[in-house]
Amino acid sequence: MTLKRAALKGCAAFIPNVYRPPAGVLFAGGHIVAESAPPHVRHLLTVPSIRKFQEDLDFLCRRYRPLQLSELGQVARLPHEKASPSSFLLSFDDGLREVYDIIAPILRQKGIPAVFFINSATIDNKQLMWRHKISLLIERSKHGPERIPPQVHLRPGESLHARLYAMRFDGPIIDEIARFLDVDFDGYLGRFKPYLTSNEVLELSHMGFEFGAHSHSHPYFCEIALDEQKEQISTSVEFIRGLGVPCRSFAFPFHDIGVTASVFSHIADLNLDLSFGTSEARLDSIPFSFQRFSLDTNSSIGRILSELSVRSFVRRVTDTEVIHRT
Repeated sequence: MTLKRAALKGCAAFIPNVYRPPAGVLFAGGHIVAESAPPHVRHLLTVPSIRKFQEDLDFLCRRYRPLQLSELGQVARLPHEKASPSSFLLSFDDGLREVYDIIAPILRQKGIPAVFFINSATIDNKQLMWRHKISLLIERSKHGPERIPPQVHLRPGESLHARLYAMRFDGPIIDEIARFLDVDFDGYLGRFKPYLTSNEVLELSHMGFEFGAHSHSHPYFCEIALDEQKEQISTSVEFIRGLGVPCRSFAFPFHDIGVTASVFSHIADLNLDLSFGTSEARLDSIPFSFQRFSLDTNSSIGRILSELSVRSFVRRVTDTEVIHRT
């Protein structure tokens, strides 16, 4: 544990676990809930157990009211010192099958709405997301760490695991590494079917859950050209609406750090009402942009909120709580 992380935990221990976010609403985001982490996410995320997920929901519902996405526009964004949040908005990214198998049934039982942000390239199990491919490569490398693919150039002291994890979106190289390590992406996709199907999206929509766009292929937006950023958004929005499902929001994959104001103008031009990033509940100079905090952790929701309180205090003191776009 780093010194900074240890200091954060130490301070959080003395902070009440009822967080007052600057936006006035708790925006909690996750990806998956399962008893054991599937190989395609095992090396990317901490996967909360079903029991922990249920306990987190119970905690939130005792203190806050679950919010529908359609209600968000009615909630005033108050200055931090006046904020008295009474609601939370729950969302899940990437359209993983556990949304249908595990998450939605629990939410329905508890009467909690949620938004599911999906990637158009992977719905119906058309292909594996590139990051999920990397997790499978890391899984295989654990069983033969001495086999170093020629496409991977390790730095002194660097492990194959670390090098694979650091890779960015580079399809041909990832597929070449897979062939070297004898990893069959298509076979895995066919056996495990890790993503939602169009019919499941429709079924969940009919149950009252909302869907938002999450890009086509889940790139780092700060690393692709402006035109490609806009195309990624448009393609994913058109896919959802093409299913006959309303789409009024977009969640950036990974984060929206470095995304310019012109991209948010494009979002507005697509008749999207809301945008979401992952900068831990900071405010945004774009009025319809909100920042989420992650549920992908083994920490209790109470501890998460306590740590957010510490971070928020530091940001206010250092005048870094607002994200400014150019």
